[in-house]
Amino acid sequence: MNCRDVKRKLSAYQDNELPELQMNEIGSHLEHCPICSRALQEMSDVWELLSNVEPIESAPFFWTRLSQRMKAKKARQLGWKIRAMPIQRLSFPILTTFILILGFLIGMYLGENIYHHSVVPPSTMVDQELDQELSLNSFDDFPEESVAQIYVTLLSENNQ
Repeated sequence: MNCRDVKRKLSAYQDNELPELQMNEIGSHLEHCPICSRALQEMSDVWELLSNVEPIESAPFFWTRLSQRMKAKKARQLGWKIRAMPIQRLSFPILTTFILILGFLIGMYLGENIYHHSVVPPSTMVDQELDQELSLNSFDDFPEESVAQIYVTLLSENNQ
């Protein structure tokens, strides 16, 4: 066992509340670890000092009333959590749906406004000249035995 595990179980070890196997493991650890042994000794010293303190007399039924109040407060807190759980379960899907619908509507609104403002004007003269240069007519200037001329000839034969 390591020191962290031993320190967690030191109080239970002191009160002999652990299973025999763990008691033996902690005992062997305490024999070899001066830090944990010192922590056990300090804990024993505190209990010894507390045993010398005289008990304080409390009002009659103080502990009974205190424990009832604590149980009632815990029940109220638990009741509040139980009542709040359906609200919490429903709030996430409702909020998610609302955000998706809102995003969709905003996207539609922005899409229509941006689309109307960014419509490309009709073809200009430059576009028409570019289309003409990229068309098959641009192969007319090539000699008859060139690849371009053969391509144009094949196309015109297929179209007829």
